[in-house]
Amino acid sequence: MANPYPVRKICIVTTRHISYNPRVLKEADALHAHGYEVSVVTINNHQAQWKFDEDLMRSRKWKLETVNFRRGREHTYWLYLSLKQKLFSWLSRITCRFGIAERSINKAYDGLTRLAKKTRADFYLVHHVEALGAGFAAARRHKAAFGFDAEDFHSGMSEFAVPSPSDDIIVYLESKYLPHCNYMTAASKGIATAYHEKYGVPTPRVLLNVFPWEDLPAREVKEPVRFYWYSQVIGPNRGLELLLEAAGKIGLPGPAFEIHLRGSLYSDEYRDSLKAMANKGGIGNRLFFHEPILAEDIVHDGNNFDVGMALESPVSVNRNICVTNKVFSYLMSRLLIIGTDTEGQKDIFSHFPDAVSICRVNDADEIAKAMLFYINDKDQLKKAKMAAGAAVQNPFNWEWESKKLLHYISDIS
Repeated sequence: MANPYPVRKICIVTTRHISYNPRVLKEADALHAHGYEVSVVTINNHQAQWKFDEDLMRSRKWKLETVNFRRGREHTYWLYLSLKQKLFSWLSRITCRFGIAERSINKAYDGLTRLAKKTRADFYLVHHVEALGAGFAAARRHKAAFGFDAEDFHSGMSEFAVPSPSDDIIVYLESKYLPHCNYMTAASKGIATAYHEKYGVPTPRVLLNVFPWEDLPAREVKEPVRFYWYSQVIGPNRGLELLLEAAGKIGLPGPAFEIHLRGSLYSDEYRDSLKAMANKGGIGNRLFFHEPILAEDIVHDGNNFDVGMALESPVSVNRNICVTNKVFSYLMSRLLIIGTDTEGQKDIFSHFPDAVSICRVNDADEIAKAMLFYINDKDQLKKAKMAAGAAVQNPFNWEWESKKLLHYISDIS
């Protein structure tokens, strides 16, 4: 039987700047490189991130279209959208029907839907729950295939026992749109299983957050040993307090080690709290903060360090089952990984055990012990970094993983 959705043109619909969404960037690049006509429809609400987007697009030939509502540049429109979203948030307490849920969770929903509908495609691939309605509306308009790439288990991201109104909206939207998907992928096996079990949809195929191959040497191990953590945001509930508590227990004098953090600061107050914690632990002069950089530069930059810290904790269902970008960027940067034993991380770490030291979640003593071991035994640290290099040669690189993406899309029905 002929495929009812012969896919040549693909529109990716999302609600993040591409410079802060390496998964979208990798997918768009891979699809364009293999002959698909690719458009990405998203938002533009942050001037600094938009400058990163512009830098990225200078070397790309696929199309990027945005709904522009930067607070400084389009202040009146930003204010209008903010007030409109507040109205729909209030209405969502009464009902989620009639497009109310979509507009309450996505400030740019109407603009994003217009752009998506305007972009004619054979397949609309949605990232993030907030974009599901826009992508589905465009797919229905053009009688096209509709899919969802689950970077997280969105309805399992709450860190509270009692769901909030926004959590209920996410469940409503997933329940409404996911059964219509012709295609669904997930960033980890745990996320795929969670969506299947919660909504009864076919188990999504797994597409890991691995990074494009970079031919880098493992950094020469020398003093100080440089421990590294990065994320989009340097903020609470990301393992940073645990990292500084552990580092404060090491007790080595002099320049034995350093702690490096990269990302946008959650707030100046939060940065000051981390500095105070480091000072209390006697490591204030070993803590360094670094500004965000382009997603495509993160692997090369990470190669300047020795140990990547992946200190996830099961503060939510999603955190317990996900595998974050940082794990795979650390691998490609040829770093040893010190990681906690959440379900998602235990599963993926089993594939490259010689490149990982696994610690119990929330156990600062065990993390400190692991850090101290590699500070003292640089031969073992070197071997672990070499093991990371072996892991990314095959299969944990995007060149390998993107073959799965292309196969999955060719199989849409």
